Amino acid sequence: MLLPATPSQRILWGVIILLVLGYLGGNWLNRRRSRTIGKWLQSALSTLGGQPAWNLIGTMSSGVQLTVNHAARPFRQFTITYHMMTREFLPLWLVELLRGKRDLMSVRADLRGSLNEEIEVVPLRGSLRRALDQHAGDQPWNWQPAASRLGLATHEAGNSELCCAVLAFLEQYGRYVERLSLRRRQPNLIMFAKLNGIEKAPAVDFLQALHTALSSATTADRRA
Repeated sequence: MLLPATPSQRILWGVIILLVLGYLGGNWLNRRRSRTIGKWLQSALSTLGGQPAWNLIGTMSSGVQLTVNHAARPFRQFTITYHMMTREFLPLWLVELLRGKRDLMSVRADLRGSLNEEIEVVPLRGSLRRALDQHAGDQPWNWQPAASRLGLATHEAGNSELCCAVLAFLEQYGRYVERLSLRRRQPNLIMFAKLNGIEKAPAVDFLQALHTALSSATTADRRA
């Protein structure tokens, strides 16, 4: 004969049921959003040219990586990876939301030529800027304000054609950018951007704006 459940057992079963339902619901939300972002990127692949390849990061609900080899100039290889928030575990998802985290897109690209200068874009105030300044060595960063409370740093004067092009890109997409780095070593471009609205505009506009910003960034290698 089964004994009736105690109050503590009822609470425990209630928590277990809520966690299971939360996992199933969060997994469904992540898979649906992952497909939406994938379709968003798919619509703009013609801008990149080359040979696209898709790969899952674990599962569809975790994220997806898109790599384009032999991409159109100024890129040689272009990789976009998007990572989904932890919606499967409701308490952790709420913590991430409170800390300002969102679904994240990372962009890494090798360019077909050598960069004329190096640029860093991070929040104008905060730990990222302090870390860059602390490790600048004998080449200190020169900072100037950019859109959306970002700061643009360069070792040069900061008024080059590339700086102006990056500042124009930030005027349009800066509210999504967490960090943008242009480096002489590969990958030449690294960018992290929040997926909290950027995907509502056409992906082709975003990629074209990035293409425009970098089109004059390199000393072209005609053999590339």
